[in-house]
Amino acid sequence: MHLFWGPDTVYRTWFFVGHFNSTIPNSPSQYRERWWLAIGETAKRSVRRNLETLNSHIEDALVPTDPLSAFGGDFQLPDFSYPFPSSTDDFFSHFSPDALFPSKLSTQLTEIMTELVETSKSMCLGKLEAPPPLDFMELSTLLGVSNISASVSAFFHSLHWHLPVVHFPTFDPGNVSNPLLLAIFLSGATYTFPLDGGTLPSGLFDVAEEYIFRSIASLAAVPSPKDSMHLLSTVQLIQSALIIEMLQFGRDDMQTRRRIRIVRHPCLVSTIRSLGIFQLKRRTAPKVCDEITWKVLVAEEVCIRIACWVFLADGFLTVCFKNNPAISVFEMDCHFPWSAGLWEAESATSFSKIAVAHSADLPLPPLRDVVTQLLETQNEVSIPWSLSVSVEHLLILIYAINSLAFQTRAGLLRYLSVDKIRRASANWKRIWDAVTGLLDKDQFFHIGYPKHAQELWWLLNATLEVSNKSDATFKYLDNTATDDLGNLNEFIQWCYQSAQ
Repeated sequence: MHLFWGPDTVYRTWFFVGHFNSTIPNSPSQYRERWWLAIGETAKRSVRRNLETLNSHIEDALVPTDPLSAFGGDFQLPDFSYPFPSSTDDFFSHFSPDALFPSKLSTQLTEIMTELVETSKSMCLGKLEAPPPLDFMELSTLLGVSNISASVSAFFHSLHWHLPVVHFPTFDPGNVSNPLLLAIFLSGATYTFPLDGGTLPSGLFDVAEEYIFRSIASLAAVPSPKDSMHLLSTVQLIQSALIIEMLQFGRDDMQTRRRIRIVRHPCLVSTIRSLGIFQLKRRTAPKVCDEITWKVLVAEEVCIRIACWVFLADGFLTVCFKNNPAISVFEMDCHFPWSAGLWEAESATSFSKIAVAHSADLPLPPLRDVVTQLLETQNEVSIPWSLSVSVEHLLILIYAINSLAFQTRAGLLRYLSVDKIRRASANWKRIWDAVTGLLDKDQFFHIGYPKHAQELWWLLNATLEVSNKSDATFKYLDNTATDDLGNLNEFIQWCYQSAQ
């Protein structure tokens, strides 16, 4: 154990675990970082974004759809009991500007609130002790146009770095589906409103989850859409499901985690698999391109990122909750995502400059082929593409190796030996050291999950070493799924005590 596990290792791994559980038993208070606050820290250290384009999109979407109609014969106000207010100003003060002059965005938000209320009512049917349905007026104080800018901005400064599947430079709040707008709005509201739920209606996240996953289930029942508009709405629905999954896992609620683990996540994986996204390969490498070509490349990249980040979500469930993987590493025949620099490029011009700077990098094989090479390559043999990977790629790879280790330990992959898992682990660490040695640590280690990749490597090696000890038995090392982090915490504590 002393070769790789020490007090500092335990601190970092506890911190990783603490992102997802506020009540780790017997752990020091400084490790009890709430998930919300951990991502809030990301927001504080996040790179500053140029919000000019986003604000411009929001302003366009808030222009009244037909302002002149308000003064024509078609304009009708709701019925009022007499007498009317004494002045016209008093009369119109009863209405918000959105009610008098509705815009595309205000109309869409009204649709979302109506759909949420109807969903919450349907969730109450046949239940004797169901919570009351959502109240439309209560929702309107949260999901109003006055909050849209702050909520969207907060999402891209916080949760986005942990789940970068929505492209900020081209994101237009006025041209997205209802589920995606809702998911992003709720994410942002989490960080722009008090965490005690003062302005978040009780049960809102559960209703939003139900609303989004009903759409996912309906999507799985129809043939795969062919035209680009339907495909876009499908992709945005999957993005919203990934976001709401992560939001729900941030809650310290065992029942919610269980529902996500055994119901929602498998449904999402099945849908993505049926669309063939796990086998998606980009048609061309990043290159110098114009605005139109750039947006086409971005649309393709979004799908690849969906495949990779749902795979990461699957790996997280396996590592932390011993959930049997829903995705095989060897079905991940898609390409790796772009590095963060290309993904965050704000224009076709800046994208082209970064693409030219990395034009000499060797192209990476599909994910499953890279994992196979890590399993097969002798430790002292160099891997040609090793310096072409990014820290995001290494995060995906260490989750893949952890997933294989769990399946090998559970006897699900009898053809795969523990020695090969160790070889893949050693190869991963060599590449990690080489890649991170070339990076500015302040630039790399402060945001997103990739900064925790090395903790996952430490945890992997601890399980490999302890599995060889016949006198050591831990619940974390069996194959029984759970919905809390107690087993993992117990194992980490034992590693810490052994290191002492």
